Amino acid sequence: MVLLGGLAVILSVCSEADAFVAASLTGFSPTARLAFMVVGPMVDLKLIALQAGTFGRSFAARFSAATFATAVLCSALVGWWLL
Repeated sequence: MVLLGGLAVILSVCSEADAFVAASLTGFSPTARLAFMVVGPMVDLKLIALQAGTFGRSFAARFSAATFATAVLCSALVGWWLL
């Protein structure tokens, strides 16, 4: 899950295209693919750069790390419960 979450941050695909990219990642569990789809729109390189420019690097680092952790945790819980 963390691997696909990190991939989502690096790829920075738009939220409409990430479902198609996640569907092609058949080697991963459905929960990991869910994490890819949840983390992608929440944290990506464009948002981190925007937050760093607006609020400073320190804030961007803390906020993106907290958002990433929350998105992965919520994906894991929903994946465990539903998938």
